[in-house]
Amino acid sequence: MVDLHVDTPWKVHFKGRSLDLVEGHATPKTLGAGGYRGIVYPIYLADYLNDGHPRIADADAVLATIRKLVARHDILAWAPGQPGYTGPLSPGTIGVFVAIEGAGAFADDITQIDRFIAAGVRLVGPVHAANNALATSATGKPSPNRHAKPAGLTPLGRTFCERVYAAGALIDVSHMSTAAFADLEPIAQKYRAPIVATHSNAHALAKHPRNLSDRQLRVIAATGGVAGLNVYRPFVSRGKKVSLRDVVAQVRHMVKVAGVEHVAIGSDYDGGTPVRALRDASRWPRLVAALRDKGFSDADLRKIFAENALRVLAWKPAASRP
Repeated sequence: MVDLHVDTPWKVHFKGRSLDLVEGHATPKTLGAGGYRGIVYPIYLADYLNDGHPRIADADAVLATIRKLVARHDILAWAPGQPGYTGPLSPGTIGVFVAIEGAGAFADDITQIDRFIAAGVRLVGPVHAANNALATSATGKPSPNRHAKPAGLTPLGRTFCERVYAAGALIDVSHMSTAAFADLEPIAQKYRAPIVATHSNAHALAKHPRNLSDRQLRVIAATGGVAGLNVYRPFVSRGKKVSLRDVVAQVRHMVKVAGVEHVAIGSDYDGGTPVRALRDASRWPRLVAALRDKGFSDADLRKIFAENALRVLAWKPAASRP
């Protein structure tokens, strides 16, 4: 099990949760029971920080918190490719990767992203819930001029995305607007980089602006990227009661459109309220069993639950490949 998006560092750093992780969706106990072998901890920079001006210093502080979590828990260790990786992970140990969610602070100095990527950041989301100086958000405020062409990546945002790819990390499109996604496509093509949506579902089944259209799913697949299944209830279904059956429907649709090589897991645990049947990290065997009942092979399940995520996390720019 490899999960592309678990918001535990945000809970610890900004919400006062103990470093001991005795509560939440993704505790050492539930992660172990869920068969986790890899986890991506995002440096989440909320749009409201510092009166609406998150700072690069905030990113440094959250990264320090992630390091404290890894140091404190024997079940956690740095994943391959991360600074601090000490060799093959022992059985039952979970490899930790780092991402950035909401990189608007880096508009102050986009060169600073280089040192975060050097420090192990593998995925960078330029925007979160509100528009910023890099890009418009899927849930951001629209232009006051309803006749204006929808904005996407700003000129600075385009330069930022190029810099991320050149430095060896990937852009996470999960919170980007449709226009920003479209603006990213030729940049990703230029760098032969897979497009990744770490925690987004299919819009065709749950019409939320944070979800992906079928066209976007096909683009992600064409680049060799992945879309990570999110179990936050409103992204699974817009109905009043959201069940495991709805999660299975999401996986089946995403696989039908993008292909089984391009669907992964991005739970959004500790970031939102999950579907009850998958209410914490120990519950993934339920989804495995339900998908197997729908005809998914063991090889398919290995791809969805681990291999696809590991493939994109291991990406390197063409110039740096041996």
